[in-house]
Amino acid sequence: MACGLRPAYESILGIDKSITEGRYAKDGEFPWHVSIQSNGKHICGGTVISALWVLTAARCFAEEVGIIASSSSQHFVFKNDQQSRTTGSPIEYTHTACGLRPAYESILGIDKSITEGRYAKDGEFPWHVSIQSNGKHICGGTVISALWVLTAARCFAEEVPPDLIVVMGGIDLELPLEEYHLDRLILHEKFNRTSLQNDIALILLRSPIEFSNKKIPICLPFMYDTDMWQHCWVTGWGTTSEGSLVLQKTQMKVISREHCSDRILLLGDNMLCAEVQRAEERTCKVDNGGPLVCSYWNTMKWFQVGIVSWAEDCAEKPNLDILMSVYHYVGWIENQTATTGKPFFVEGVDKRSEVTVRVTVKVKVVSRAETQLVFLEYPLLLFISLIALRLL
Repeated sequence: MACGLRPAYESILGIDKSITEGRYAKDGEFPWHVSIQSNGKHICGGTVISALWVLTAARCFAEEVGIIASSSSQHFVFKNDQQSRTTGSPIEYTHTACGLRPAYESILGIDKSITEGRYAKDGEFPWHVSIQSNGKHICGGTVISALWVLTAARCFAEEVPPDLIVVMGGIDLELPLEEYHLDRLILHEKFNRTSLQNDIALILLRSPIEFSNKKIPICLPFMYDTDMWQHCWVTGWGTTSEGSLVLQKTQMKVISREHCSDRILLLGDNMLCAEVQRAEERTCKVDNGGPLVCSYWNTMKWFQVGIVSWAEDCAEKPNLDILMSVYHYVGWIENQTATTGKPFFVEGVDKRSEVTVRVTVKVKVVSRAETQLVFLEYPLLLFISLIALRLL
């Protein structure tokens, strides 16, 4: 939901201008204002800044909890009406800047040769996760926030295993890594199993990830221009018959739609193509649902430009990967995460290029034993609006 709006108040204001008068606020005039209370009494005001956060003044709690000057932030975690005091970052929920690789970059500054080879190094792709069932890797995915993982819908086209988990924190699946259970799975409501149109899905984790130097979310792209993206990589544990227990990497180059259309006749509007820069370095098929990540202008920040939908056989030269263009689904990601009450806010998106479209969302939730599937149906208005945008 867009911030700073007052739809209820503005609808009345359009009819009766006199409601602006007087000392008392009207319903919906300041919908972000909250009352912080104790024992049923108002003690301080505050402002809602997201679905989970409220901004207020520290002095409201200075005397009762004894806040003193400190070099680190102080957090008061409330659980079951019991208050505990911590310093630093709370383990319940952490936030970190996306697209960074501090552990890897620190080593790269000393030894440039670590970029070589087909196998990823520790911390090189700290956003990549393994989606598993029965202890076996079935698809790749990427962490985009502490609670959300981005992957491909085709991973669950045939069935949704009841024991799905997300594994992350390392590159070797033989080693013990952190496991996260699913709260729900959201498939794009217009996913087509035959054409693989809208091959995108979101996973909501039951508990948030505590980020570290080897667990960092990827940034979502702020532009579509294929010529701007540089140093692109596809990563995965592979879908070869032999498989790989160590994360592999292949350097890619995003190519134009015109070039790709010469080889792919039915290239969807929201798809893009990337080919291996040096075919002899192809690590065979990569993960379905895995990322294509790129940087731009030699920056040290990385963005997920695509989601691997399918890749050509390793014998084909040049190898070509067909990907879902993440840029075209940023709005979808924001809408679906907001629907759950745990919204994801994109870092780095150029808001000037966005067009707000008011839509009504119908949510169909299938109650789950272990996994929930959420299928979201958009009204005809969204379809018409998207066509209008293409004609601009």
